Amino acid sequence: MSIAQRIADYRDPRIGGRCFTCNLIRNLPAEEAEALKRAMKDKRISNAGLASILKAEGYRLAESTIRRHRRGECRGEHQREGF
Repeated sequence: MSIAQRIADYRDPRIGGRCFTCNLIRNLPAEEAEALKRAMKDKRISNAGLASILKAEGYRLAESTIRRHRRGECRGEHQREGF
């Protein structure tokens, strides 16, 4: 397959179900969700740091999942919904 064909066939991976981070935020108690939303906006907390914090609380989110969410590259609706 050629590069041109792959580009023509490309589909945005964000289209589809919500990302794990969006789902987590949506399902956390309000206080916890707000804390996580603030942490997502705080550039002093690394993606690895957030993954470690969530893992310690029993949530399994990969650093790459958090990174995609923070960049707005996830399949969720967080930009429209403010998270």
